[in-house]
Amino acid sequence: MNKYLKKFTKDKFRVAGKALDLGAGEFPDVSGLKQMGWFCEGVDLKTGFNLEQKFKSENAPFDLVYSNYLFQKINNRVQFIETVYSNLKPGGWFFLHTFDISDQQSNSSLTDKVLEKLLIKKGFKNISVRKFDLYDEDPGHSHWHKILEVTAQK
Repeated sequence: MNKYLKKFTKDKFRVAGKALDLGAGEFPDVSGLKQMGWFCEGVDLKTGFNLEQKFKSENAPFDLVYSNYLFQKINNRVQFIETVYSNLKPGGWFFLHTFDISDQQSNSSLTDKVLEKLLIKKGFKNISVRKFDLYDEDPGHSHWHKILEVTAQK
């Protein structure tokens, strides 16, 4: 499970709630949150959901919607942010990790300012953006990444 997501949930939520993982991949964060007592749903291309199009879960609204290392691949970013917003309850939180434009793995023109403008335009508040270096120790990787972490509240 993403250790930064785990810390974020512990800092922002007094009790476990409902979470939606957009781009769940192999579902490690879904599993981790479930172990922490959360109801958690994950969607991904592998589960038949194209996140380039609007998605509304039948389990919405959620306390938390998050996405890890998918956003830099999304072409229709406005639609993705709309999906996040429409699945959150009022006061709910969005958590995002993506590769910064300066990362060697990034194939996008995404900057922190672009992302912040998208969130403000949609109506998010309490937006926090930070960049940091993260060493990737996954098998076959062993290199540094430039990470963009964004949190925002509906």
